[in-house]
Amino acid sequence: MTRPILEYYGLSSFSVEYGDVRILVDPWLDGPEWSTASVDDFDDLDYVFVTHGAYDHLADAYPVAERTGAQVVTEPAVADHLVAEGLPPGQVRRVIWGNAFTENGFSVRVLETRHLSYFESGDRRLSGMPLGFHFEFGGASLYYVGDTSLFSDLELFVRLNDPDVVLLPVGSAPGDLAPLPPRDAAEVVSWLDVETVVPVHYVPGSNEVREFEANVAATGRADDSPNVEVLNVGDRYRI
Repeated sequence: MTRPILEYYGLSSFSVEYGDVRILVDPWLDGPEWSTASVDDFDDLDYVFVTHGAYDHLADAYPVAERTGAQVVTEPAVADHLVAEGLPPGQVRRVIWGNAFTENGFSVRVLETRHLSYFESGDRRLSGMPLGFHFEFGGASLYYVGDTSLFSDLELFVRLNDPDVVLLPVGSAPGDLAPLPPRDAAEVVSWLDVETVVPVHYVPGSNEVREFEANVAATGRADDSPNVEVLNVGDRYRI
């Protein structure tokens, strides 16, 4: 079985390699001080998935899609913005909660989050529908929750889709407050029947991921608690 490999770029940005397919998610590459990757590193790319319109998620979606010709999968407001910026309409796919589709041997289900998609587009602001994505790669699966606050359907989504790995936000972007603070993120972990949780959406080097781990430990779950796998910037992880 071909197992997908996740490469982590910090905060919420990562890529997945699955056979000949390469996916980039929420690319914020050229701005962060911790980044070891850049838009110029991506020549062979098939898809860009964007959960919502925010500087730390939408960030480099346009330049990397323009450079590579990758198809962008995102919510309608972000899609409209990218087309207005100059991407061909056929290169941008609009999706909403509940959509499910298969591409190049992997499957995607689009899931709800409790957040907002709100961003500048030219001389106006757009508001749209923030997304989460569940990816199925043959026998391995990954649920990227996307930015969210605490809500109990996260447990339902895991039960229905049975991911091997959950990428869960646990902190804040630079200068912002956390939508799912460490205590709330640990509460979500206590609901999940899943093998591994990878914390994301925290500034590398901040205390938030350690607070999250401490709160997970304090929940007092038995030995069936998910493994918490903390990735450093540049780490590669086989799902």
